[in-house]
Amino acid sequence: MSLPPEVIPQKNLGIAHLGQEQFLYDRTTVPSPPTVHLSKDINRLCEEWEESNLLVVNGRGIPVKYWGEFYKKGKGVKTAAWDALRVEWGNWKFIAEERQQYPDNASFWHAFSDENGKVFSYQQILNRLAEHRVSAAAQDAKDARDFFGGNLDHPLARGAFCYTKGGRTYLSSKDDAVAKKWRKLLTTRPDIVEQRTRQSFSG
Repeated sequence: MSLPPEVIPQKNLGIAHLGQEQFLYDRTTVPSPPTVHLSKDINRLCEEWEESNLLVVNGRGIPVKYWGEFYKKGKGVKTAAWDALRVEWGNWKFIAEERQQYPDNASFWHAFSDENGKVFSYQQILNRLAEHRVSAAAQDAKDARDFFGGNLDHPLARGAFCYTKGGRTYLSSKDDAVAKKWRKLLTTRPDIVEQRTRQSFSG
């Protein structure tokens, strides 16, 4: 449970965002990240991602997906330990979020098996997901460029594809950056979604 703020010394007060919940805790009581390699059991990884007792803070089990809330830089708790875990946790995230796209484990493993029915290894799944991300980014970037007639600096974009570095403004050109900004536009600009829909029907 979240501790009342009055029982935590101000200098030790930590705030973790667990979904919609603000979880208050004493940073001095946070243990080191669990030394567990969930890559050895992907079904377990996907379960622990959402509900877990591997890490316990204030007597509460913390789902793996929220571990960064306690260890990332800026949280001030054992950040060196997080540095060692960060890449592996990121890989877990890719797999766990992909698993959520399927109704059950059987469907997931059917998608990540070879033609003989042999399930992919952890690394093979990561490789496949990386290929999918590159392909999806290329398609989304193409959609963005097509929509704006090849000009990502189009007035309708309102600078969405621009970024500032060293006091200068640049236009994103890499597919992954363009795709990310395009996806954000599609969730924040209903006018663009509407116009894109009209283009699809008229095309």
